[in-house]
Order: sequence, then C-alpha cells, then structure tokens
Amino acid sequence: MQPTKSRAPRKTPPVEGRRMAIKALEADDRPKLLRSVSSYLKDPSPRVRETALEVARDEVLSELDYQVIGLVSDRNNFVCQRAIECFGSFHAAEAIKAPWLHPFLQHPEVLTRVETLETLDQIGDKSALPAMIECLRDDDYLVRAYAAISIAQLGGKRFRKQIENAAKAEEAEKAKPWFARALFLLGDQEQFQKLLDFLSSTSPTPRCTSANALADLPLSEDQLRVALAAVSRAATDFLARSDQSTMERVEKQLLALVATPPN
Repeated sequence: MQPTKSRAPRKTPPVEGRRMAIKALEADDRPKLLRSVSSYLKDPSPRVRETALEVARDEVLSELDYQVIGLVSDRNNFVCQRAIECFGSFHAAEAIKAPWLHPFLQHPEVLTRVETLETLDQIGDKSALPAMIECLRDDDYLVRAYAAISIAQLGGKRFRKQIENAAKAEEAEKAKPWFARALFLLGDQEQFQKLLDFLSSTSPTPRCTSANALADLPLSEDQLRVALAAVSRAATDFLARSDQSTMERVEKQLLALVATPPN
C-alpha cells in the first residue's frame, strides 16, 4: 500500500490577483456577489478591502451596511475614506442621522474630513450642521471649502452669517469660488458676479471651480445667457489644457440649459 500524499496548502492569490477577482465579479448574481464582497471586506490587505468597498459602493450593496460601518474605523486611511463614501451611497437623500460619523470631521487626515462632509451632506444629516460649522475654521482650505458648500446644500440658512464671515477671512484663492457658490445657494445673488469674475483668475483651479458651479447652480434664464458668454470667453482664453477642457465641457452644458431653460 502506497503512502498517502499530503496535499500542499492552497496558496492565497497575491493582492493584485484578489483585487482583479473583485472587479471581475458578476453583478447579475447578487447573492453570490454579496457573499464574495463580504468575504473580501475581511481581507488582510487594505488595498483589497478598499477595492471591495468600491464594488459595494458602485453596486449599492446596502445589505453590507453593518460591515461597511465597521470599516469606517479601519486603521488604513484609504479604507476608512472608501467606507465613509460607501455609507453615503447606501443612504443618499434619506435624511438620516449618523452621529457616530460626526467625530470624523476632526479626523487628522484631510481627505477623511472632506469625505465626511460630503457624506453627511449626501445622507441629509442636518443634525451635523453645528459640527460642520466648526470646519469653516479648519487649517486646510479644502476642508473649509467643502464645509461651506456642504452646509449650504444641507439648507443651513441659519448659518449664512458664519459662511459670510469665513468667506471674508478666506485667503486661499482655490477656496473662494466654493464660498461664492455656497452663498449663492443660500440666497445671495451678488455671488453670481463673483463667480463670473473667478473665470478670469490667473490660476486654472478657481476658473474650473467657478465654471463647474455655474453649470450646477439654479440660474435664471438671463443668468444662464450671461454665464454662457463668460464661459465661452474663458474657453478661448484658457491657461492650461485642463482649464480649456473644463470650459469647453461647461460651455456645452450651458448651451443645453439655454436651449431648454428652467420653468
């Protein structure tokens, strides 16, 4: 009788192999997709967990909500950020409260604070507004900018004065168009001209930010025509390739809006 050969232990595919396997999962079989993504969310590699969260976000696998909430406290910043973003996609426009998320507005990582602001706005958590106001004094201009627009989009009209004061104190040119956009949403029509002025900035970033705002804001028919003319000029007098492509894209969006004005 020949001795039985022991089987070699099955090797775990390398990280990139596991990430590719996640991306290749079939969305048609949801039960299988849920089981697979749930398993990958427990993977020892943060890169694999992050990829699994991206799939959960894109496919809105809200059945994995409990696991996703657990990963918000992941030690890896990228995993933490994707988990916050994923939670937002699961509960978009539900007007729910997530007080456990509010402390992440003070997270040491800038992009985690930004992601938290976006998610609180996305889920409609108005109870977070007082905590979000504190972000207007953040050390990073990006956080201050996202705080202003997130507060405005959440309907924080009672905080308009604080945003006005923060806008006056703001020194970062890249952040100023965000404050103008926020104040316009809160009813300050004078900010429309400021957004037009930013299209002539000597830096591409404020120009692009302002153009994108003009395409998204609820403008009147007259404002749409003025915005279209200004963006068309900016598209001709571009500063960089990214600036040019943004202006051309927004110009097309505004043309479509002018052709079918709001009721």
